[in-house]
Amino acid sequence: MTGRSWRALTLIWSMAGCAYYNAMWSAEHYASDARHLEERGQVSEARAQWALAAAKAEAVVLRHPRSRWADDALVLQVEGMARSGACQDAAEPIARADTSVKEPALRERVELATAQCALAARHPQQAAAALALPLASKDGGRRSRAEYLAGEAAVQQFDYDAAVKHFERSREPAALPALVRTHLLAGRPADATTALNALDNSSRFESDRMDLLAQLAATGGPDAASAALDRMLGRVRLPPTEQAKLLIADAERRVAHADYDAAAARYRRAAGIAPVETAEAGMALVGQQRVVIARATSRSDLPPVAAELARLQRVVAAGAAAKRWLDLVTAVIPVPETPGMRFRMAELARDSLGAPALAGQLFLDVTAGDTGSLYAPKALVAALALLPDRRDSIAHVLDTRYAASPYTRVFHGEPSVAYAAAEDSLARELGVQFAQSTTAPSEARFDAPIPGPRGPWLDEPEHRAPLRGGAARPARGQPRPPPGGARPAPDRDRPKLPERP
Repeated sequence: MTGRSWRALTLIWSMAGCAYYNAMWSAEHYASDARHLEERGQVSEARAQWALAAAKAEAVVLRHPRSRWADDALVLQVEGMARSGACQDAAEPIARADTSVKEPALRERVELATAQCALAARHPQQAAAALALPLASKDGGRRSRAEYLAGEAAVQQFDYDAAVKHFERSREPAALPALVRTHLLAGRPADATTALNALDNSSRFESDRMDLLAQLAATGGPDAASAALDRMLGRVRLPPTEQAKLLIADAERRVAHADYDAAAARYRRAAGIAPVETAEAGMALVGQQRVVIARATSRSDLPPVAAELARLQRVVAAGAAAKRWLDLVTAVIPVPETPGMRFRMAELARDSLGAPALAGQLFLDVTAGDTGSLYAPKALVAALALLPDRRDSIAHVLDTRYAASPYTRVFHGEPSVAYAAAEDSLARELGVQFAQSTTAPSEARFDAPIPGPRGPWLDEPEHRAPLRGGAARPARGQPRPPPGGARPAPDRDRPKLPERP
């Protein structure tokens, strides 16, 4: 071989080595970034970096399968795929790594990736088997990671005591929130509160703090969550915006449990903490009006709230939230003309405004406005659940004046075949049919309610003009004939209705 040929060959090897080194360096760089992001709690960003690390490592494996660093690249590929959430594509690389990788440290990393993918597939026993080697590792980082994964495997097997021990031995950032959740799953809110106190003021726990307090409220009650939040705010210094978010969430839980004094205090505190012109400041100001709405007992309580919401609507931070509540309030203030619309306004006050006392009074107004209305007994039943202090008097009116109503019978647990027909008539009068049949052509019409026995006509006269699917429609202005004859095929968009008793 001539000197020139040797130099050319040396140059080629050198270039190949540089390309290999650069690709492997890039893969390790992405993996390092991913680990730092995980430590800061940026899980989504970390997964993206792990995916890049896996792609770079795979390129090294494909282009340099016999290099002395091939096992390192293969292990990094497996690790990156597992930690980026691509376990569905990791089976073949994991199988190759199981066969070819022998070095102990690399084997431990492969087993950790295997366990993580087994957990993703809800195979906790397979995960626990794969963790035997890394749980005994001399490397503290891999051993800590194995303890965390072992805890997750124990949770999937409902062995909460074992999970707690694993999480307590792990130094993974995710282990602390996992420990709190495990205590909550085990029904131990006091232990969960103690574990929650171990969370520091790091931004990596921001979403965990909100989620864990909500879970604590669901398990231990809103008082437990409020007490834990107070201890947290007194112990660690959180950013003002996050403090306001946590206080607003706590206030909303208090509103849901009708603890309006505590809710109002939380909203006021959040408004004082949140920086001006932030969304949290606007939410806190609107939240104070929400408490006033929840306490309302009559329509006369709403105009001052509407005026304040109109003012807040002009504040940038509160604009969108204020407008939404203002629209709801202004919809309830006027007294509708028809019993059907009055009933809908009562439902709006109950379901959208969250004002139970006001909604209860509006349901009673439906009955008082038209005692013979089809809505009257249904409104009384709705009011019973909202006005417990007036239950006896409302139940007496229901049982004496509307004893034969299907709503009264169903309220007392008695069977009533007329109940479904009555509900159908109400749905027709309220326009529910239009909402259900979004594909109906513009010319399709539904019959208006008629006096007398309630319920749909079960037979259609033959002279009606056909609609889609064989259904027919009466001529405009023509009175509806009595039932008789065979019923044609029903319109596909109409729900099947029970027979009229």
